[in-house]
Amino acid sequence: MFSTEKRFEQLLERILLEAKTLCNADGGTLYLRDPQDRLVFTLMHNDTLHIALGGTTGQPIPFAPLPLYNPVTGTPNHSNVAVHAALTHETINISDAYHVEGFDFSGTKAFDRQTGYRSRSFLTVPLCDENNELLGVLQLINARAPDNYTVIAFSAGLQKVVESLSTLAALALAAYIREQKLRAEIQELRIAVDQEKKERQVTQITESEYFQTLRLQAHKLRARVVR
Repeated sequence: MFSTEKRFEQLLERILLEAKTLCNADGGTLYLRDPQDRLVFTLMHNDTLHIALGGTTGQPIPFAPLPLYNPVTGTPNHSNVAVHAALTHETINISDAYHVEGFDFSGTKAFDRQTGYRSRSFLTVPLCDENNELLGVLQLINARAPDNYTVIAFSAGLQKVVESLSTLAALALAAYIREQKLRAEIQELRIAVDQEKKERQVTQITESEYFQTLRLQAHKLRARVVR
């Protein structure tokens, strides 16, 4: 039987790979929101570069989390496209990252220079639960034409499909997170109950007439030894 962590990783990979396949995207990244209001790189796949990091691969992703807010000023970090999608809860569809205003793609361009890759089209979709609480962000990179694999923009039709998939995936993800939280709470309750039971048993033993008799006898023996 798979561990809870392993099943969670498989769920995340299924979300990313299904979306990637639907769009015939070359790459994709899945971020999860952490308690510090950051987007943590959780999964990263790229066909051309033969990259598979995070999740069940066991390979760490060497990129720092993206803060939703400036740690010094507290202002929202709208310059990053993934963070902007997370903050606004809106899908961002960019046809060419090298010819777009309003977002800082310096990290992406540095990655391209190091690898010889060319990141062009981006589809960034927030993952929100039924209460519109942010869980993470799904980002697909470089949609490819089905006939010759030329990099193209993500069409409006593909965007709607991915948004629908993301909605279903976010609900499944939220349900899974709630289930694991409930399991953890139940386990904590069991531990507390077991501890209380043990303490009650100890109290019952120490207050019993038999234990009191033994303690009196031990006291008498110690008194004799002292004399």
